Amino acid sequence: MKKAFFNILITILFITPSLLAEEQDNSEKTQQCIKLNNIKSTPVIDNKTILVELTGRKFKRIDLMNRCPGLKIEGGFSYSTSINKLCIQDALRVLNSGGICMIDKIVDISKEQAKSLRKKS
Repeated sequence: MKKAFFNILITILFITPSLLAEEQDNSEKTQQCIKLNNIKSTPVIDNKTILVELTGRKFKRIDLMNRCPGLKIEGGFSYSTSINKLCIQDALRVLNSGGICMIDKIVDISKEQAKSLRKKS
């Protein structure tokens, strides 16, 4: 009886996390980087979200690690990179105030999701 219980417990501990990770991967497809030459525009949605419009009518959403005070009011950001890509954990500098924000996630989104985000801005 104890051995059967132990086997069930081990199965739950090892299989459940992999199933949850698989489910999460299907809901949002995240990227590590965006090539700079593919970026058409980067409208700021709020102090934690940036919409990225790419060539070829593709869209991505940048989620920042924390709220970035002034990002929406200042209307933009700058960044510096030596690899011609904008990547997760890169630092963005808020225009005028100079505040620093870190990228947490870059997520593929649909045209409809991009339209919905634009309405929020």
